[in-house]
Amino acid sequence: MRLKHLLASALLAALPFVGVAAQDAELPELPDLGGREVTIAIENAYFPYNFINDAGEAVGWDYDTFRDICALLNCVPVFEETSWDGMLIAIADGAFDVAADGITYTEARDETVDFSQLYQSYDETLLVRADEDRFSTVEELLALEDFRVGTQIGTTNEITAHEIFGVENTASLDQFGTVIEALANGDVDAVVIDRPAGVQYARERGDVAVLEESISGIKGLAFAFPTGSDLVEPINAAMDYMIATGRWEQLFTRWFVEPELPDLAGAEITIAIDAAYPPYNYVDENGDIVGWDIDTFITMCSLLNCTPVFEVTTWEGTLIAIANGDFDVAAGGITYTAERDETVDFSQLFQSYDQTLLVAEDEDRFSTVAELLALEDFQVATLVGTTNEITAHEIFGIENTLSLDSFGAAIEAMIVGDADAVVIDRPAADGFVNERGGLKTLPESLMGIEGLAFAFPPGSDLVEPINAVMDRMIADGTWDDIYAAWFE
Repeated sequence: MRLKHLLASALLAALPFVGVAAQDAELPELPDLGGREVTIAIENAYFPYNFINDAGEAVGWDYDTFRDICALLNCVPVFEETSWDGMLIAIADGAFDVAADGITYTEARDETVDFSQLYQSYDETLLVRADEDRFSTVEELLALEDFRVGTQIGTTNEITAHEIFGVENTASLDQFGTVIEALANGDVDAVVIDRPAGVQYARERGDVAVLEESISGIKGLAFAFPTGSDLVEPINAAMDYMIATGRWEQLFTRWFVEPELPDLAGAEITIAIDAAYPPYNYVDENGDIVGWDIDTFITMCSLLNCTPVFEVTTWEGTLIAIANGDFDVAAGGITYTAERDETVDFSQLFQSYDQTLLVAEDEDRFSTVAELLALEDFQVATLVGTTNEITAHEIFGIENTLSLDSFGAAIEAMIVGDADAVVIDRPAADGFVNERGGLKTLPESLMGIEGLAFAFPPGSDLVEPINAVMDRMIADGTWDDIYAAWFE
């Protein structure tokens, strides 16, 4: 049975990634927890939710998820290690604010603790030694003259083991890591485990395997809280936000999915850029074309076995050239819109952002849109043919907008006094601030969250490979590393 995750009820621009679901999603309002510390109970022994890696670091899906949740809610996640056996009792007593750790919702547990919305569905299965040839089904295991299954004490897996195999044939241990070792050593014949965890143990270790047969119906995981907790609604809202922007799917991919990649057999991929849009792509002080796009496509092609060829062209004609098939793909921070989608194909979205005003560092006449509009005579500059130009026309009027052929030219116009501000995407504005100096961005947002994507000629056979390699890079953390190098 394929693992399914419950997204039925489902990041701010500060969080880099969005997914395809964000295109038309209406984002929920998020409360501000005012920097409050939130204690999160985990056991650091339940791969891949939380565990200690080979470097001695505490990592896992729970860690990434709660860090993102707190980034959205303005809280500080404090992870507290505790044993699984007493976790729900401790939550019921208010010893922690919330418990992670892959907790199954049950009506019995709901009587003593509160739960978040469900976030992942799963079934239970048997984990066996990779070379097991005595049985491949529950029936065949039960038919053995003498057998023993292992599981973790106090879990729904233990309940399932007792019901199917009998208490006398079940060895309940304190951690799944210990149970897996008992399996590897031959002390038990199989382990009753949730399928997501079982699949990850099999992938990580190589000496164990998951049986296809399901030994339970579909169940759901949720976070647990003390009864009456005021954190349930904020955390549900943050979960909804992450689902709407695609971040939830990306974290799921990172910890539970290993995307398969096609081999492009060394094919050259022509990538359209304008080399004038830091930090995405630009010419550095040494005359080299550098930026996020460059590093990203070099990495993607190293994984897909292709050769990236960067072609410099003007922004104004890029999407027309892509629609005509002059390039294989266009980078350069392209905003997905339904109108553009009629003439070119898009990858999945890869970054969320808002638009802002870029101004001179010593600007003291205005600090908000309203104050700029109140000036007797003003002009904003932007790049022709962009969603920024559309925003400038809508907010400031066509007669007050100066549309130029590059953002570099728009910034120069502001510096020499031909414009008072530049309408621009916030990540690019921050890039110009870092690259040039003497500039600042205003905190006010000019519009809602939008998403960036790569553009392709209609019907391109590169869309699926690029999406697949993006998923792989997100899953192994490479995407975050490249983002951090250029945007943080």
